[in-house]
Amino acid sequence: MDEDYFQEEDADIISAVSGGEDSKISSKSEGEKSDSGHSEHFISTNSWVIPYANLMTILMIFFMILYAYAILYGGGSRYEKAMTSIQKGVGGSNEQLKKIESLEKEANAGGQMEDFIKEKNLSEYAKVETNAQRIRISLSNPILFGSGSAELKSAATPALKEIAQLILTMENPIIVEGHTDDVPISSAKYRSNFELSAARAFSVINYFINTEKISPERFSTFGYGEYRPVVSNDTEAGRAKNRRIEINIIRKT
Repeated sequence: MDEDYFQEEDADIISAVSGGEDSKISSKSEGEKSDSGHSEHFISTNSWVIPYANLMTILMIFFMILYAYAILYGGGSRYEKAMTSIQKGVGGSNEQLKKIESLEKEANAGGQMEDFIKEKNLSEYAKVETNAQRIRISLSNPILFGSGSAELKSAATPALKEIAQLILTMENPIIVEGHTDDVPISSAKYRSNFELSAARAFSVINYFINTEKISPERFSTFGYGEYRPVVSNDTEAGRAKNRRIEINIIRKT
């Protein structure tokens, strides 16, 4: 064998790999008969390119839509609602669909509470945070309690009633947390901020149980006193933010 033979053989291999001349594999046209007289059909080795490119385009558009939702809604309850709708449309087993429906209820609850806060102009005193573990509804004390008191104000009723209506649509456990600022309390009724924060959390739970008739089995409570601030206590504005009640709807995983 001489050098020209090897060069010709290499050229044939490169042409087949690159699809040149529709590759050596498909050199016979469709419908052309072989030596045996039978019709032979050949598929181009490039036939996968177009469907693959279409699939990549569709996936790119899909992830761009997800990214746009994340930017628009900040990954909050509205974003989760959109995601659960997509999951529901895709379908799955009965168990998966039940889980998706539960997630959808949780996302709806967070979105409805956000709408209520905006509608009542309570953004200064209330906020909703959603993550994989919980939906946290935080209410500062000016809405709920007077200074040094654990008795609910009448003005607290609309917000708590709205939260109760959302809780009643789900079966999730609820944790109510009480928090204070770092100013020492001077009261004959409460010896420390721990006691005051716990008493305020119990007041919220008692409202849900006695007035809104929510099952007591769903509730837990914690009083953290001044030891879990969200901002510094160096200013009055900071202390006001730290005096709060947090209602946590624990998500099902």
